[in-house]
Amino acid sequence: MYRSFDLRRWVTIADGYEERRHLHPIHELPKAPMLLGYPNLFASRSLRVASNGLNEMLADADVVVVREPWQLPYILDHVKPDAPVVYSSHNVETERFADIDQPLFADRVRKRVAALERRAVEETDATICTGERDANVYQDRYDPGGPIIVAPNGAYEDDLREHRPGSQDARQVRRKYDITQDATVSLFMGSNYRPNVEAANMVVEIARDFHGRDDGFHFLVLGDVGNALDDRELPPNVTTTGYVEEDFEAHFDAADIGLNPMLSGGGTNIKQIEYFARSLPVISTPFGVRGIEVRDGDNILVAGVEAMPDAIEKLARSADLREKIGENGQLLAAERYTWEASSRTVRTQFRELFGPF
Repeated sequence: MYRSFDLRRWVTIADGYEERRHLHPIHELPKAPMLLGYPNLFASRSLRVASNGLNEMLADADVVVVREPWQLPYILDHVKPDAPVVYSSHNVETERFADIDQPLFADRVRKRVAALERRAVEETDATICTGERDANVYQDRYDPGGPIIVAPNGAYEDDLREHRPGSQDARQVRRKYDITQDATVSLFMGSNYRPNVEAANMVVEIARDFHGRDDGFHFLVLGDVGNALDDRELPPNVTTTGYVEEDFEAHFDAADIGLNPMLSGGGTNIKQIEYFARSLPVISTPFGVRGIEVRDGDNILVAGVEAMPDAIEKLARSADLREKIGENGQLLAAERYTWEASSRTVRTQFRELFGPF
């Protein structure tokens, strides 16, 4: 927003949905440690210095939903007594930040994260999480102050579609990166986030396994995660794209297989569902499909990193198997994993818990 000089404070997103942006340097400066992988631990304190009308909004709210635990102390201290507060969790934060790499204050950070997460789960009127696994962690670890609503991550319904590997856009993407039209392309996508970087390095090792013994396989790393890889050490059968916007959808069609070799992280894995939505057949580690109800061999292939080369070759040999797994994955996403379905779940639960509003 700052780069584009879009400093609007009120933005209409849709009919009945307005976004109020809180722009203040006091909120930006304490975020600096996030560039080193730390959580935004100072969000609540910065709100105490500059709340910019937030208190008036809290006074008018029927329900307050707070994403992540960092600003919850301020909200709990300032919300009106009869307004329910809901904690919207995207990850189990104590797991996400359990292995902070930075040498400074790591123990203190972990303790602070644990304290904030405990308060978020125990002192709110309900908790939203993205999967049954996270819900079970909260039940076992804390004493929730209210019910736990499971609303899975998803794809948008408009993104559900057939895979189009023969499209002109798909062919153009292959030409753009000098990938032969008959190569089997495996796609990994992600932001520059430590668990994604870890998985991208696994993709590079898998590609290195293929390099030199079979030149019919190529590996495409889509998104900012590629910026964390050293181009000088990548084998020739790996292409990194960096951030992509204009022909983003065509990259899915240019690929034959979606890879999800995740080994760490929290919440459910959105990239997995994004692959499903585009009918792209997926190979994932067991960790990568946590919280998603998949059927190995039917709508996905589940394999450890060491077994992924064999799984890639298996899919490469059979167009019918790729089509079957891709179609079944798309059906699974349509039935269970869309943002619209999760939103309906949350709204229904809110009405039952807090009455009409």
